[in-house]
Amino acid sequence: MHISDFSTFNRRRCEAKHGFNHPIEDWTLSDWMTATVGEVGEAANIIKKLNRVRDGIPGNRETPEDLRAALAEEFADAFTYLDLMAQAAGIDLEQATIDKFEKVSKRIGYENTMFRRSL
Repeated sequence: MHISDFSTFNRRRCEAKHGFNHPIEDWTLSDWMTATVGEVGEAANIIKKLNRVRDGIPGNRETPEDLRAALAEEFADAFTYLDLMAQAAGIDLEQATIDKFEKVSKRIGYENTMFRRSL
């Protein structure tokens, strides 16, 4: 699935009466950023716990496998909010990501354009 396909379904669920029933424009960019950063903060807390595992520090109640699964969910939550925030700002996240990837690739001398062709 392309990001643009995800964005369509994401916004539809956000605004649907049987979804979150939340028109995207009801929140400011600041509101969307707060939601996104909240999810990133939850991911950071899980990474802290994974660091404890790495360093042999006791105290976690979850297994490393459970922590990695929870981290994947927090990354997904953050991405979902980031996508909605981009839409609220009128930004095509897929194209913006491709453009930025290509810009940085050119700047660092990475000339493989397979990324562009694979889309």
